[in-house]
Amino acid sequence: MPKVTIYDTRIFINRGELPHSFRREGNPHWENFKDLMLFLGSIGFYVSEDKEIKKKFPSLNETHRVGGFDDLRFKAQYANNRFVIEFYQDIVHVNPHGGVCDFDKYEKMPYLIQKRYDWTLEKLLEYFEKCGYSIEFKESTCKGAAFIIRDYIRSWHHPQEKWFSLKDVDGQAAKYEANGTDRDGKILRNGETKYFRDRSGYLLRGKVYHNINNMWWVLLADGQVRNVACFDLFDLKETDFRGRRKEHRPPKEYVERKEQLSLCSVKELERELKRRDKKWMR
Repeated sequence: MPKVTIYDTRIFINRGELPHSFRREGNPHWENFKDLMLFLGSIGFYVSEDKEIKKKFPSLNETHRVGGFDDLRFKAQYANNRFVIEFYQDIVHVNPHGGVCDFDKYEKMPYLIQKRYDWTLEKLLEYFEKCGYSIEFKESTCKGAAFIIRDYIRSWHHPQEKWFSLKDVDGQAAKYEANGTDRDGKILRNGETKYFRDRSGYLLRGKVYHNINNMWWVLLADGQVRNVACFDLFDLKETDFRGRRKEHRPPKEYVERKEQLSLCSVKELERELKRRDKKWMR
């Protein structure tokens, strides 16, 4: 069985238990590569030859493909033991040779391109599941909705065993009410939009999905995932303060000095002020 390994935006499809052959004709591994290119074409990607490879290394032209869907692009390369497909963009990049040479490709993608990649990955995972491939994610790969889906699959307290869409669990509540009620006592359900405040006091919102006990994953609009207690989630009311609410935490030295001053009498404080005035006048 071929094995799929996903790291950031790179997808490796290993040969697995398929017979090894240096000839591509009739080779199941080669047929899998061609089928994947056809599938990408069926969901909206253009797929073509890599002109740079064709010019510099004509003999490798057949084993290299490039393509794209709007601003999301990919490069694919076939080898006897595995083939690789890597997604990237050229809108925002650090490397002067383009986004394909950047590290952390997903994080550098603008929001709409990230959403296009998320959609593409979901389609690819459905395709791999249908083909019977085993799928493995590296720890730093899963972000956004994919992170929550992977957490559900690997967690003993969730029944999911195969890749699924988050929409499939929308409307589900926590098993115990104590773990699934928000600040105002309302029952929390997967897929609902709720508000909360982060550690810096900023007001944030996102879709909630039950994690474990009284903790819930919150999927923010930018793809970040936060782990928030149920009692910190709420529906925003007209009476709720909408600005930043940061707890005042003065330095320890300031607090100690203030306590010392509170023990002084008024006359002692007046004498200290006069002393400072005279010192300043000098």
